Amino acid sequence: MLRVFSKSIILQDQCRLSQKLIRELDVIKCVTIQNCLSRHFASKVQEDAKLERIYYGTLTPQIRAVKVFSLCSSIAGLIAQPIIIKEASTIGSTSLLVALCSVVGFFTFVTPILLHIITKKYVTEIHYDADKSLYKATTYSFFLLPKKVDFTPDDVVVPDIPGMFTTMFAKGKPLFIEARHFNDPLDYAKIMGYDKPLDFKLGEIDDSETKK
Repeated sequence: MLRVFSKSIILQDQCRLSQKLIRELDVIKCVTIQNCLSRHFASKVQEDAKLERIYYGTLTPQIRAVKVFSLCSSIAGLIAQPIIIKEASTIGSTSLLVALCSVVGFFTFVTPILLHIITKKYVTEIHYDADKSLYKATTYSFFLLPKKVDFTPDDVVVPDIPGMFTTMFAKGKPLFIEARHFNDPLDYAKIMGYDKPLDFKLGEIDDSETKK
């Protein structure tokens, strides 16, 4: 009886110790996770606080709404396409089946691709990091995810003849911006290189012509 009683006491003590250890480990895990999260969010907030928004495209809400509608219509077209083909095949008209498939396919695949080709160059926002002298331009991807391009004024190339929806090239990527949407026109002039001294040379003179 004494042995059984002592064993039960030892087991109870071991259970209590294990429960205490589990609680301490849970507390340590919670504290470490909270510290990691607080550090991550604090660093992210500090980085966002450093950035100053100097440009906002006024067509951003319209572009977002059109792309959302286009993607939703494409998803609806993909879902409805088998049903439409099945119903059209029961009629037995090949021309009607081809016409329906072409119309549904156009609105399902061609429309979002065309919209993306037109709107992928449109800059929705530009932020400026004063510490690094770096600009961050934001555009939309095909699935409305923000894409950022980090560049400096030295990375900008202004084409002599602007293309369709292309104002400049930042690190080789075509971007479209408008001067009137900048908070300060000096930022636009700095990005486009208008603050640099002008080169009035009309061309290099050939050495053979100078000798003559």
